[in-house]
Amino acid sequence: MHKEEFSIIGMHCAACVGRVEKAVSKLDGVEDVKVNLLTNKGTVTYTEGSTIGAAEVIAAIEKIGFEAHIATDADMKVEKPSHKGQYIRLGVAALMAIPMMVSMMGHYLWHWPMLSHEIELVLATIAQFGAGWIFYTSAFAAIRSGTLTMDVLVALGTSVAYGFSIYQMAVGNHDVYFETSAWLITFILLGKLLEEIAKGRTSEAIQKLVALQPSVAHVERNGEWMDIPTKEIVLGDKIQVRAGEKVPVDGIILEGHSTVDEAMLTGESVPVEKGQSSQVIGATVNMSGTFIMKATAIGEETMLSQIIKVVEQAQASKASIQRIADVVASYFVPVVIGIAILTMIIWYFALGSTVGEALLYGTAVLVIACPCALGLATPTSIMVGSGLGAEHGVLIKSAEFLEKAGHINAIIMDKTGTLTEGKLSVTKVIYTAGDEMYNLAFTVNLEKGSTHPIAQAIAKYGASKGVPQMIVKDFQDIPGKGLEGHIADKLIRVGHTRWMQELGVDITPWQAEIHSLEEQGNSVSVLLVDGTVHGIWAVADTLRPETPEVVKALQEQGIDVWMVTGDNARTANYIAAQAGITHVVAEVLPQDKANTIATLQSQGKSVGMVGDGINDAPALALADIGFGIGHGTDVAIEAADIVLVRNDLRTLVQAVTISRKTMTNIKQNLFWALIFNCIGIPLAAIGYLSPIIAGTAMAFSSVTVVSNALRLKRAKV
Repeated sequence: MHKEEFSIIGMHCAACVGRVEKAVSKLDGVEDVKVNLLTNKGTVTYTEGSTIGAAEVIAAIEKIGFEAHIATDADMKVEKPSHKGQYIRLGVAALMAIPMMVSMMGHYLWHWPMLSHEIELVLATIAQFGAGWIFYTSAFAAIRSGTLTMDVLVALGTSVAYGFSIYQMAVGNHDVYFETSAWLITFILLGKLLEEIAKGRTSEAIQKLVALQPSVAHVERNGEWMDIPTKEIVLGDKIQVRAGEKVPVDGIILEGHSTVDEAMLTGESVPVEKGQSSQVIGATVNMSGTFIMKATAIGEETMLSQIIKVVEQAQASKASIQRIADVVASYFVPVVIGIAILTMIIWYFALGSTVGEALLYGTAVLVIACPCALGLATPTSIMVGSGLGAEHGVLIKSAEFLEKAGHINAIIMDKTGTLTEGKLSVTKVIYTAGDEMYNLAFTVNLEKGSTHPIAQAIAKYGASKGVPQMIVKDFQDIPGKGLEGHIADKLIRVGHTRWMQELGVDITPWQAEIHSLEEQGNSVSVLLVDGTVHGIWAVADTLRPETPEVVKALQEQGIDVWMVTGDNARTANYIAAQAGITHVVAEVLPQDKANTIATLQSQGKSVGMVGDGINDAPALALADIGFGIGHGTDVAIEAADIVLVRNDLRTLVQAVTISRKTMTNIKQNLFWALIFNCIGIPLAAIGYLSPIIAGTAMAFSSVTVVSNALRLKRAKV
């Protein structure tokens, strides 16, 4: 199973999206199709072993009147469109419509002579088939493919006004409506232009990200420093970054010291101190000193590229709430055409109006009922919401996760590295048997093989003591229990007290000391050498300073906070009390974390999981929403649905807030999109709206929806 992304040209409304999705989904070998009106892109998922490819998909799209091609890197770059063609069409339509409108108003207000019908016919014809031809081409393509779109409504409505006016001229009647058709086209083109300009602003977050990467880097080549294009940097290159310059790619500092502003990528407002061996992120700004770095990630592998990719994927995806709009849009146009025809019949046959009046009221119904706003309601908010998240260091992988995050009412957090700093240090070592130096060497060399925070703390302690390196054979990392391996022909185990009990090891003589250490917030590990207790290690962590604030903020939003940890109950309760957490599950294996989530879900809870380690990956995957801490392992971040790039738990609260505000915004958009039609169609049908006012209201509805979505950019999170 694989996916392919296409750029699609010529879509105008939700009905256009439906046509493309319907046409492509009919192809054998296509499993799923998602088309986004805002980004003009479609993602096609093929079934396993599918023999069709891009050529067949493009042919299916072109058959229904649109253009398409495989999305390239150039398509990914969000550039401000010129809208040149739209300006030209609008200008032509306005130049034709204004003389007729001035003539009509002057005649009724000041008794000026009217333009002749022949001049009005010429002006209206240029507007209808010059500026307005785009509606005909799109409408014809839609009808050929057996679907009805917004362009069908516009073409039908304006053609009725234009055609009836010609009929009136032919039979010698004075009542013509050329100015109506010309002004309708003008207002609709104006509305589309304003809509496109507003839509362009929704992608500003991506534009800012794309613009971040510097074009030139100062690189050492053949012993000389030279400026080269950033895209020519290769892995391992030495790069000099001076004060005020942007870091060109991801890397590690070899020489120098500085502070780096990472705000645009991580949301961290305070510049971060950097020195030798510190990691730096491409596109961040070097604030003070000069340093030399080594490139460790280039091109699509840099964090900036990954962020852009995730945000684009989120903006191209669909939230489940959009299905409502898609279903409504699929029935909308044919129903409206039916209402328009019924309106004309009732006015002419039942109410005794003239043919001209009946056509006028029917035209007003056709024009006001454009489903553009309905198609824009969800994707505009999704695009702005996911962009807002990126600006605050919250990477939301899809619209579905953006929607779900706001619905969670229970959240599970791991202890070490999530609620705590994750910077553990050894607080006490007790040797109970054997030579102290050998015990130290056994423990430290075994722990070097693990990435667990406790293991890393012990390894760091050993490095400070100058422990000699020893060969470890048959190394095993047993999740939730500890480590084992053979060193100097001895079986060495270091792990949890619970594991010792499972192994049948008697730790009773040291139980009081162990309990005392745990009650002070220490995590205790026991050293076994050939089955005999040789030492006890105490490692302590400190609570993140923002943890109590975050827990309180989540609880105030109606979210139950749980701490689920593999650590012992005494240590867990000590940390939980400091954090303000009342729900604690301790001494659990990794699979038990997932079981806790499943239990809460069976109680009807929508559960979020926050974690940063390999042992958190199963729970992150099972949760309704998995939040991965950005500094965590690649596995945890890969399994997460939302990545908190900044190493700050406050971004978790921001993620939930962004989700809730985005969903509120979507509901507001759907309300505005539907209210215009629910009120406008009946008013037009009973004769209270002229086609020109209806066209203005239709254009205003789309602009209102997009403008409302743009309010999210200023939301406080």
